[in-house]
Amino acid sequence: MFSKDSPPNGLKKELDIAIALARQAGDIAQRIRDKGYGVREKKGGLGPVTEADEAASDLLVQKISQAFPDDLIVSEEEPLSHAPSLNNRIWFIDPIDGTKEFIAGRADWSVMLGLAINGIPCVGVVYQPDIEQLYYAIKGGGSFSCLAGKIQNLKVRSISDPRDAVLIQSRSHGSVKVDQIARECGISKTISSGSVGVKLGMIAAGHADLYFNFSGHCHLWDLCGPEVILQEAGGRILSADGKKIRYNLDEMIFQQPFLASNTALLAKLGCFLI
Repeated sequence: MFSKDSPPNGLKKELDIAIALARQAGDIAQRIRDKGYGVREKKGGLGPVTEADEAASDLLVQKISQAFPDDLIVSEEEPLSHAPSLNNRIWFIDPIDGTKEFIAGRADWSVMLGLAINGIPCVGVVYQPDIEQLYYAIKGGGSFSCLAGKIQNLKVRSISDPRDAVLIQSRSHGSVKVDQIARECGISKTISSGSVGVKLGMIAAGHADLYFNFSGHCHLWDLCGPEVILQEAGGRILSADGKKIRYNLDEMIFQQPFLASNTALLAKLGCFLI
């Protein structure tokens, strides 16, 4: 899928398998949606889960375990598969990111896979099955999208004036604080999406410029794959404490407010995270 002869870091196999499995999981979710499915609330009021989430997770965990038996797999819908391997390779999987959008019949849900090595995100795949939009990247190898068979190299927009920025917001979780920041900075152009991966993919592709998250409950499977895609497109995630996200087993929830954008806008708007 890469536009170059081969991706760096010897991770071509991981990327190819992740892309193929994202497509398969998306097909499973769509078939379940078409025939009808049950919905229940997760324990602790953490949102809805469907048969499609669980079936897609089962496929991803099983197939990755077969392909990489020494890797640890962390899925939103599964318990830990086994003890961490010595080389500290961890797959973070969200079988359906944007379950509320999936249930509502919208297209802005995605299948997300990320591989972290020694706590650093190295492979990322975000796939929107309903429109067959694929975002993918390997650390050090650029960021790409594929739509209707056309591969494009992704690059964040280089704008530095917030008034020219397009703010992407959560469709299902509105934020009064983000609305206030937009007014204060003169940001008038906004779009909405469900999946975090889709949001960061759209920033990587230059269709949006900013994403604030003050929720305090993003999980590592929400961010691992998308962060690689954003970084390789020239953007990054800035957290309120200024520290990089570490993808290990210390904390599954990333509780810091964060901003995803290009470096120029991060420098101007990062102060709003505090």
